[in-house]
Amino acid sequence: MKHHELLSSELRYCGASGEEVVTTLGDVEVASIMAGSPVREFSWRPRQGNYPGWLWMATTGTLVGYESLLERDRVLLADFDVSVTGIASQPLWLSGRDEGTRRRHAPDYLLTCADTSVVVVDVKPASMCAEPEVAEVLEWTGRLCRSRGWRYEVFHGGNAVVMANLRFLAQGRRSMFLDEECVTVVSAAGRSGMTLGQIEGRVSGFDPLDVRASILAMLWRQTWTTDLRRPLSRSSVITVPAKEERCRAAS
Repeated sequence: MKHHELLSSELRYCGASGEEVVTTLGDVEVASIMAGSPVREFSWRPRQGNYPGWLWMATTGTLVGYESLLERDRVLLADFDVSVTGIASQPLWLSGRDEGTRRRHAPDYLLTCADTSVVVVDVKPASMCAEPEVAEVLEWTGRLCRSRGWRYEVFHGGNAVVMANLRFLAQGRRSMFLDEECVTVVSAAGRSGMTLGQIEGRVSGFDPLDVRASILAMLWRQTWTTDLRRPLSRSSVITVPAKEERCRAAS
C-alpha cells in the first residue's frame, strides 16, 4: 500500500466535548486526540477475567485507564519515563483496507514526548501475538503509524524485577503526601556511591517514614538512579546523574 493511501486511512476520536471526530490519519492533530476521551468504554462486571482500573499519573496529574495488569505496568513505565509528557488510553479508532481486507483497530495508548515525537502502544501477551489474526492487525497498525512518523510498540511485559521495583517506588510519586523539607534534607545527604541505608542513617530530626518516602521520591523523580534490575534494598547503591543524563527505567 502506498504512503499516501496509508495517510488517508480513516481515524476517529472523541473530542474534548465528547463529540466523535472523523478525520484521516494524515490530517489529525495529536493535541486534539490528547485533549479528548477514550473511544471505547472500559468493561466492569463481576468475575471478568481481566483487571481494569485507573492509575493516577504523576506526569499529568490525571487518571489513566487500563484494562489489564499488563496495561497497568505499561502505564506505570510511561509515568516513570522522563521523556513522556502525556498519555491517552483507547485514544482512537483506525480503519482502512489492508490488501483487500477491511480492518478496524483501537490501539491501547498514545504517548506524547518532550521531543514532540509520538508513540502508539498496543499491549498484548506474547502468546496472543502469535495468533495470525492478531499479528496481522498489529502489523497493519504499525505500518499506519510509521507512515505518519509515529513510533509503534507492542508491549508484552517488562522485566519482572524492574516492574516490582517501580510499583514500590510509585509510593513516592505523590508530592502532596511528602514532607518537602525532609525531601530537601534527604536530597542533600545523598552522594553517588552511597547505599540507601547509609543515606537513611545520615538524616535525623524527621519521622523515619518521611525519610523513607523522601528516598522513594528521589528515586522516582530520577534525581537519583539505581540499578532497578536488582531488587531494591537498603544496600542499593545510588548515582546522582547530571540532569541531562536522566533517562527512563530499563524495561
